[in-house]
Amino acid sequence: MSRKADYQESLKQDILYQTLTLAGEEGWPGVSTRKIADRLNTSTTAIYHYFGGKDAILVELQQEGFRQLCAVQLAALASREGKPKKQLKAVSMAMLHFAMENPERYALMFNLDGAVCHHDESKESMAGMNQIRTVLKQLTTENVDSVLMHWFATMQGFVALARHDSHPEQVNRFEQLVEEAINRFIKGL
Repeated sequence: MSRKADYQESLKQDILYQTLTLAGEEGWPGVSTRKIADRLNTSTTAIYHYFGGKDAILVELQQEGFRQLCAVQLAALASREGKPKKQLKAVSMAMLHFAMENPERYALMFNLDGAVCHHDESKESMAGMNQIRTVLKQLTTENVDSVLMHWFATMQGFVALARHDSHPEQVNRFEQLVEEAINRFIKGL
């Protein structure tokens, strides 16, 4: 790559990083192109040049988040290959950990905490869910889409509680609660 291309890619990554950092400090409603530009000592014109505006930045961060979550989910599923009950437990823990380790990104992915990303369902958001659907098909003869939504709602509830009570010493408590909930969930299938 040329120096100019390296610089452009570096600036794009800096814009994304500073957007997440700003969201962590001020909340998603406090994020603006002006504030991002100020942090980078650049103009809003540069941001509009690379992204076209705040909405495009948010879409990029959201899609990147779903790709990252999917990779974590796929790794969790692969670690328990051929054991669907253990796969469901592993993917549930992976989702909890991802949410706790990436709070701003997770909020943006699911439009939480004042984050608003105007983007239609993307293939990135569905890739991990489709793998979980495949696991659930091995565990139930019921309507898999309904079971998937119940699992997702359960996980979103625990993630919301864990994000609200995000003290590091509480992580083990939420891991235990999720494990218990998923065990009950599986028994109910």
